[in-house]
Amino acid sequence: MPAVAVRYISRVQIGLALCGAASLEEVSMQFDHEAYADACARDLARNEFVGLTPEQRAQIHERAQLYRAVFRAHPHLHNALSVALLAGLFLADAYVLLALPAQLGVPEGGLGRLLAVAAITGALHGFLVCNIVTYTVHEGAAHNLIIQGQGRTARALRWLAHNACRFFLADPEYYTQGHGAHHRDLGTPDDGSFTQAVRGRRLLRALLPMAPFFSGSDYFPWRPQERTPSRARSVLLTNLYVGAFATAMTLRFGPLFMAVALLLIGNWLSFVLDRLRESVEHLHMPLDRELGTRELGLGLWGLLLGGGPWGQPCHLSHHLAPALPWYLQLCLHADLCRILTPAQRRQFFAAPVVGVPGLLWSIAFPRRSAP
Repeated sequence: MPAVAVRYISRVQIGLALCGAASLEEVSMQFDHEAYADACARDLARNEFVGLTPEQRAQIHERAQLYRAVFRAHPHLHNALSVALLAGLFLADAYVLLALPAQLGVPEGGLGRLLAVAAITGALHGFLVCNIVTYTVHEGAAHNLIIQGQGRTARALRWLAHNACRFFLADPEYYTQGHGAHHRDLGTPDDGSFTQAVRGRRLLRALLPMAPFFSGSDYFPWRPQERTPSRARSVLLTNLYVGAFATAMTLRFGPLFMAVALLLIGNWLSFVLDRLRESVEHLHMPLDRELGTRELGLGLWGLLLGGGPWGQPCHLSHHLAPALPWYLQLCLHADLCRILTPAQRRQFFAAPVVGVPGLLWSIAFPRRSAP
């Protein structure tokens, strides 16, 4: 048996023991203990898992170090790219909400046109919100990679970038604390967003309409359940942002269009995209801190669920080298395509087109999809 498999089984046995231990009372009540037991059982039944060889680890480390050196050597170019990207995402959101509907014939058309354009507008808005929040709360607040430097301008831009997610109910302070545990304790009950195993009703609670407003799931949320000063700031900024666009959209396109596009579809879809991504990027992977994740890749599903190329389409690259910004994670992804064997790529990369739907099917019908 490979040494890597021995390490997995030893951790799994500990996890199975913990799952029935009274000490789990110290774990958040939101943690899904049954799903954790399912993940442990799956690892015990795993016949073979092709881990990284020392030579492959050395190659990946070498490439990551090279990319890190390039990143640190060009802070001004990196900052300019980050500012342009973030400004572009917010401008695109404003265009979608305030200009695109008029170009598509609202409010002159009938009710059918109005609802169809509202659905298109809401879908684009939801995708852009997913982009903005994933980029700012993850790459920015959690990993401090959006703006580099210690000058006055850099500090101001960094503060703005890290707090931009507050316009969409996210709490960067709370997320940063929990995300550190995700990297440190991936595959254990201490990972608040544990998704090596996901049960259907858990995902369903996150997909219900208006779910973003109630946080009715046991996924690691972007804001705390309890009221905190940081959460209050996020709620205030969200109300200001949504209120401003709601007013402008109501005046231009009417209250029905605004309610469907902005309040119903837009806010809901951004939440759904994130939860779908979180459901599949670790699903059925080993209980291992580095190798317990997969790449969704740069195809349709990776870019849609990952929040664009600047989000998290390449999550294995991120866990292997979390100090790299998004565009260098894409470079590392290209290296992984070359370094990994075909068997390893089948393990770590979601299959094109059918991979993500197949993973979601395994959540909905676990008995039919068991290995």
